[in-house]
Amino acid sequence: MLYPIMYKIKGKRVVVIGGGQVAFRKVKDLANCGATVVVIAPDIHPELEEYAAANPAITIIKREYQAGDCAGAALVFSATNNPRVNRTVYEEALALNIPINAVDDPDNSSFYVPSFFTRGPLLVAVSTGGASPAMAAKVRRLIEQSIPQDIEITLDTLNEARTILKEHYHHLTSHQRSELLKAIVTDERLLEQAVEAFKNNMLQEFLKSLL
Repeated sequence: MLYPIMYKIKGKRVVVIGGGQVAFRKVKDLANCGATVVVIAPDIHPELEEYAAANPAITIIKREYQAGDCAGAALVFSATNNPRVNRTVYEEALALNIPINAVDDPDNSSFYVPSFFTRGPLLVAVSTGGASPAMAAKVRRLIEQSIPQDIEITLDTLNEARTILKEHYHHLTSHQRSELLKAIVTDERLLEQAVEAFKNNMLQEFLKSLL
C-alpha cells in the first residue's frame, strides 16, 4: 500500500539523470512546480536543451552519471533506458535517504509518479502503484472528461469564499464555516449562485444571505 502525498518542491533541488524525451517531460513538470532542476546526461534532446536555455532554474551537465550526483537533492529521477545506471542511481539515492523514481523501472524506484492532470488549482492524480501506468492513464482520462470546463472559476469562487468567511465572520467556528462551504458545494443551485456572485464582486453579500 502506497501513501499518497502532494510534495512542495518549489525552490528545491531535483536531479534528473537522462536527457531524452522522457526526461524532457519530467523536467517541464518539475519546472512548472518551481523546482531547481539539474539534468545530467551525455546527450541532451534538442527540445530539452532549448527549454533549459530559456529557464534559469534548469542546469544541464553534459556527461555520464557519476557517484555523488544525487547529493543534496530533494528528489531524483532516473530517466534512462539503462537498468545498470538506474540501479546505481537507486542505490546512491537510497543510501542518502533521497526519494528516487526510475521511469518504467519499479524495482529501482522508491516512489512512483501518478498519471495526473491539472486545471487551474485542481490537480487530479491516479496511480496503480506501478502495476499498470497505461491503466492509470486511462482512468485519469476518464476522470478528466468528467470535470466541468468551468472548474477553475468555481475553485476561485470557493477559495475566495473561504477567505471571506475566515476574515469577516469570526463568530463562526471552523466547523460552521466548513459546513457552510460543504452546503454550497453539494447544492448545484447554490454553487451556481456563488459563482455568479463572485463574477459580480458580490460574494460577501451572497455569503451573508446564507447566514
